[in-house]
Amino acid sequence: MKQYLWTLDGSRLSCQSGGNTINWLFLPGGPGLGSEAIAGLTGLLKDKIPGTIWHLDLPNDGSNILKDKSIAKLHHAILQATTAFEKVILVAHSTPGMYVQTMPELENILEGLVLIGTAPDSSWQEPFVEYCKNHTDESILKAEEEYANNPDDESLKQLLVACAKYCFINEKSLCEGKALFEKLPINNTAHIQSSELYDSKKYKATWVPQKTPTLIITGSHDHITPISHFKNNTLYQRNNILIKEIADAGHYPWFENPKQIIDSFEYFCRKFLTYRRTN
Repeated sequence: MKQYLWTLDGSRLSCQSGGNTINWLFLPGGPGLGSEAIAGLTGLLKDKIPGTIWHLDLPNDGSNILKDKSIAKLHHAILQATTAFEKVILVAHSTPGMYVQTMPELENILEGLVLIGTAPDSSWQEPFVEYCKNHTDESILKAEEEYANNPDDESLKQLLVACAKYCFINEKSLCEGKALFEKLPINNTAHIQSSELYDSKKYKATWVPQKTPTLIITGSHDHITPISHFKNNTLYQRNNILIKEIADAGHYPWFENPKQIIDSFEYFCRKFLTYRRTN
């Protein structure tokens, strides 16, 4: 039986594997996706990293429906979740990785941070829009039209499925990714509220970790948020930050190259423990 915890703001934490010393909180991509989106990643890591793994569903992500909660309290919800335990490492994928980069308070809370397939500012948007223009098809156009005419949870899910080829780079991972997206709980309200803030020109990171051990992972063929946004930014050339490009992988890099994902987390754990002992 799964163990669940809820914060006062309505974030839902579900325990995936038991352990001690460190609590890993995995925040799924989205916005609006349930933590089932990262089940493949946490399943991969459960016997590879020390401590306890938790899935974190923010209010109105996936099946964690709380109609009286809005994204206005998003930062507070993350703070409540990350202060619910001692020794927390936060792992955030895609748009939620942008959430945490606007939370400098986390510098004095987290033991470590892992960012996967995300960006430090809004400069990823124009290249991705151009990529989409050159790689669209009839199924995507049809799903976009349906969502524009009837924006709800189901039409958003069908749009996500149609656009899966932007996230997965080979036939096997695309098939698996579509199967995942088709069964994922997704919340259009959370998607709209988040997109207004983070999928807009307004977004810019206000926190570059200064001492917090940080691992930044992106697939080599991530067409949404390429690793160059961090690699070419001198602010991220720091002793406490590791930037790792996962070979032959896309926006969900654990689908295409699980070995390098495991290696990256294991290396981060070794370096993280050394860094903490010497700083």
